[in-house]
Amino acid sequence: MAAIDTQSPPAGLRAGAAVLASPVVPVAPLRARRGAGWPLGALPAGLFVGVLLLVPLLWLTWVSLHRGDMVTGLQPGLTFANYAKIFTVPTYAEALWGTLRLSVLVTLVTLLVGYPVALFIARSRSRLVPLTVAVVALPLFVSVVVRSFGWMVLLARTGPVSSLLAALGLTGGPVRLLNTEGAVLVGLVHILLPLMVLPIAAVLRNIDRQLDEAAESLGASRLRVLLTVIVPLSLPGIGAGCLLVMAHGIAAFVLPALLGADRVKLMATMIQQQTMVVGDVPFGAALSLVMLLAAFALLGGGRLLATRMSR
Repeated sequence: MAAIDTQSPPAGLRAGAAVLASPVVPVAPLRARRGAGWPLGALPAGLFVGVLLLVPLLWLTWVSLHRGDMVTGLQPGLTFANYAKIFTVPTYAEALWGTLRLSVLVTLVTLLVGYPVALFIARSRSRLVPLTVAVVALPLFVSVVVRSFGWMVLLARTGPVSSLLAALGLTGGPVRLLNTEGAVLVGLVHILLPLMVLPIAAVLRNIDRQLDEAAESLGASRLRVLLTVIVPLSLPGIGAGCLLVMAHGIAAFVLPALLGADRVKLMATMIQQQTMVVGDVPFGAALSLVMLLAAFALLGGGRLLATRMSR
């Protein structure tokens, strides 16, 4: 019978002691190791932004500080006359104000129309939810030109909308609906509604339904639950949707040009007229930069407001 060695420690203890006795090799923090190669990883994005965004903006700024002519091109000498013209001539100041005002109106209308739709998509168990999602997302798969021509047919003087208003006795006869700010507003709301509904619905889906039940168990009505629980928790989605709609509303060109024509003066259409029709490229560049700065200011204010409301 083999003798049992009670003096020597077990093999596991010997291995553990060897590990503890070995020198400690410092390991770089995980965050430091992950960020070690960030300059190289950010190089493609930096080149993309620099070449396709910053360089054109700098060139646009340089062009806007000159006088231009269709025949001779840029005139020598720097001047701020183009910017002074924007704020001294009432037509261009009204176009800037009209663009910002229309984008805010489109954002508010899409929010009022889109929030109930998003609430239905995210919280309802109805079989109509997939159909509603398809109807909301359908405009994203149709060209803006096609949708604009569709609204031109509907809003024509002898179109279905005008005929329906006359049949209901709301108007004395055919009315002009095209080439008005209302036509542009309706068209933009139709086009940009998915950009409001989808972000809000995504946030509403992540709200725990037990919060509703807890509020109702404490005696809160459904309306109070909606206003005090669901709406505050969905503010991130509301902010994202508002920023998307407002940004697209400011930069919209095709639909306002077709539904508003020359009667609705917006910055996008004014820029097209100055550069492609009049041929005053420096003034068109100045209009572009002023619209860009105004859009950034409006979007920044909206972002700040959404951040404060979500706290």
